[in-house]
Amino acid sequence: SGPRQGTTWQPAYSFHVSADGQIGGQIQPVPFPHDALAGPGIPRHARQINTLSHGEVVCAVTISNPTRHVYTGGKGCVKIWDISQPGSKSPISQLDCLNRDNYIRSCKLLPDGRTLIVGGEASTLTIWDLASPTPRIKAELTSSAPACYFQGRTEGASCIDISHDGTKLWTGGLDNTVRSWDLREGRQLQQHDFTSQ
Repeated sequence: SGPRQGTTWQPAYSFHVSADGQIGGQIQPVPFPHDALAGPGIPRHARQINTLSHGEVVCAVTISNPTRHVYTGGKGCVKIWDISQPGSKSPISQLDCLNRDNYIRSCKLLPDGRTLIVGGEASTLTIWDLASPTPRIKAELTSSAPACYFQGRTEGASCIDISHDGTKLWTGGLDNTVRSWDLREGRQLQQHDFTSQ
């Protein structure tokens, strides 16, 4: 079942997978809340606070918490911006992750704020240590797939998330599956198959 639109039921687009660590765990559809646009605390207005001139198409963005650094993934690299400095026009650092003609498709900051995971049009997923004096690659996950949106996803991943403790990576893919990965060992833990993307 899904959110009710008029008199017809629409399919759910989000699902919650129970975190019991078991393959075949319970999968529950998450309907769009009826008060999602009317509840208290819902922002009604937005104002622009900065413009980041990355220089080419940006396919992935992530933001630190608390909000200070913005990571923009484009052609071959991730640029790091410090938005706490008003009017800043250039990135404070650039992470060269892929060949110059290949796009970054996903980047995710771990909850510790010190680790960035980057994937894209390459067969490796790079894990960056942001806490060193200059950001450096501290690990790589490899795949036989020519386009590694996330490790093991031959069809590419359209969305990702990381567990609160930073040990598991979840990917939702164009091959109709949701998978979880152990980031410490670089291996797949679970797979859930769906009938559509």
